Amino acid sequence: MKVRKRFLMVLSSAFFVVGCTDDAVTSNPKPEIKKVTSANQKIVGNQNQIMNHDRFEKLFEQMHEHLKIDHFQLKASTLGSDFTIIDRELSFSKRKWLTVDGTSDSASTQESLYFEDEKQTTQLSIHFAYTDHYIGEDMIQYPSNSGYNKLNQKLAKKSDLIIISYKNIVISVQQNTLSKIDPETTRLAVKRVIDELEKRK
Repeated sequence: MKVRKRFLMVLSSAFFVVGCTDDAVTSNPKPEIKKVTSANQKIVGNQNQIMNHDRFEKLFEQMHEHLKIDHFQLKASTLGSDFTIIDRELSFSKRKWLTVDGTSDSASTQESLYFEDEKQTTQLSIHFAYTDHYIGEDMIQYPSNSGYNKLNQKLAKKSDLIIISYKNIVISVQQNTLSKIDPETTRLAVKRVIDELEKRK
């Protein structure tokens, strides 16, 4: 009997200790709270990096004046007042105009620069789109439509596109050519855009 009582006491003590240990481990969520807090602080910090529309327009003016791309000349731009009307359905029914408040009474949320080479056989279109959300500074997309057997390869090799983000601005650089695209040309144009953006920080 004494042995059996001791065995039961040892066994119940073991359950008690294990139960306390598990409870102690699960009731200590401090590391998770720190992570959430630091993520929230990061988001709040990013809100301060959003460019207002006046700064967006100023940035575009500086790009218009200073952006240079080797072997290409600036041929046209949207510098000045311009408005674009769209089908409301194409904006998820949010607006009818590509403007800050979606009406024709406010400023445009898109600007463009058009560069061409000397022979006018290759064109680089650089588009700046204003949003009111912080996106970050990164490459968003670099699609490739070449190499797919069922596609017309002659068409696939006539256009190239890279999309990057800068704060709350989306910037696309597109190359169109009468012959065959040179991906290095598109990459160089993006590099020049990034160099100019870095100067404006």
